[in-house]
Amino acid sequence: MFPGIEKTALKMSALLRTAFLLPLLGALSGPASAFDVPTVDARLVVAGGIENGVYRAALELDLPERWHTYWRNPGDAGIPPIFDVAGSANLKDFGVAYPVPKRHTDGTGTSMIYEGRLLLPIRAVPERPNKPVTLTVHVLYGLCAEICVPAEADVTVSLNPDAPADPEASADISAFEARVPVRADDERVAIDRLNFDSATAKGHVEVSVADDGGLVDLFVTGPSKWYAAPPEPAGVEGGRRRFTVALEGPSKATDASGVELTFVLAEKDRAYEIVRRLDAAAE
Repeated sequence: MFPGIEKTALKMSALLRTAFLLPLLGALSGPASAFDVPTVDARLVVAGGIENGVYRAALELDLPERWHTYWRNPGDAGIPPIFDVAGSANLKDFGVAYPVPKRHTDGTGTSMIYEGRLLLPIRAVPERPNKPVTLTVHVLYGLCAEICVPAEADVTVSLNPDAPADPEASADISAFEARVPVRADDERVAIDRLNFDSATAKGHVEVSVADDGGLVDLFVTGPSKWYAAPPEPAGVEGGRRRFTVALEGPSKATDASGVELTFVLAEKDRAYEIVRRLDAAAE
């Protein structure tokens, strides 16, 4: 797996799409037909030819003013971008990286969002490196302002191994790659306490983060079938900022020990991704 990149399944089932759509549609404050839902310009930008067996590209979404979409963990409402590249040709591997989002709080809860012009960096690996790749991307994502609606985009581009470099596209992609968290493994994030109720499969995690004045925010994602809510600030003590993360497991979960949470530390000029394993000793 590429650093900072999430591998994406080459096929997306109709059941999965429906499962993600239900909470989004439930957030509608009125029928979508009663509102003016804008069109979002979507395209694929490519840095150039193949380099070290990989193409650098990005999905560009030009989000209208006052509208937003969601990070890989949307938070209390919304859906993450869901990619389907099954229509591609000569594609062996595909991954998407997620720049650090911003926290958005309204009357319904807290979400992690993107606004304005967004590029989601892509790494595409061909099956046969000396042959072109037809990269066909179908993406399903949430689009929200006063209402939330599902949006879709279909974009295609040809990736040619001998294509010349595109300095403008490369610079644009690099700017968003610089906002993708870098994997780290240090003591900046600590799990201080874990509370989990086996009867309800719900609980919360108390987390502390070292802060020398550069920490802007903390984000988190859980493993498949586990939901980690947006970290809630809980004060400052001994040079560490404290947060509480509500946690919910699958219905039959009786223990959260061994569950790995991925934390993203957003600092003023960089971001880090740190994985922490929950331990029953913290309870």
